[in-house]
Amino acid sequence: MIFQNQGGKTTKISVDNAKEDLTKEQVESAMQVIIDKNIFQTNSGELTGIDSARIVTTDIDEII
Repeated sequence: MIFQNQGGKTTKISVDNAKEDLTKEQVESAMQVIIDKNIFQTNSGELTGIDSARIVTTDIDEII
């Protein structure tokens, strides 16, 4: 999840093992709760808005 903060920068919050079937609405809702509850403080101030969100996957191919 990538948020905008008071300093005009972005802040990333990663969640390991996120559900595979998350919807855009669920993620936006969770991000808005994080902003509304003001539970994270960054070096550039409070979180002020939603920038974007993405799911990152990694494939590992064993060689040996």
